[in-house]
Amino acid sequence: MIWALRLMKAAIVVICVALMVLILMQEGKNAGLGGGIAGGYSQTYVGKHRKNTPEGRMRRYTAYLVTALFILALLLNVLGN
Repeated sequence: MIWALRLMKAAIVVICVALMVLILMQEGKNAGLGGGIAGGYSQTYVGKHRKNTPEGRMRRYTAYLVTALFILALLLNVLGN
């Protein structure tokens, strides 16, 4: 049982480092402001297929890692007591 707790702690550290890297690589919300003023961003190919762009994939991976971190933290809390 102790090895499982140590493995979860190590996984949490790895996920935290991966989250830091992914979050720092993402563009800010203000990055597309110039295109928003010009209008029609949602009507372009990139606007319609935003989830397939590298930024969209990074956001999706960030959400997956946050979910995994949350679940591991809950499991570690329950099993650790």
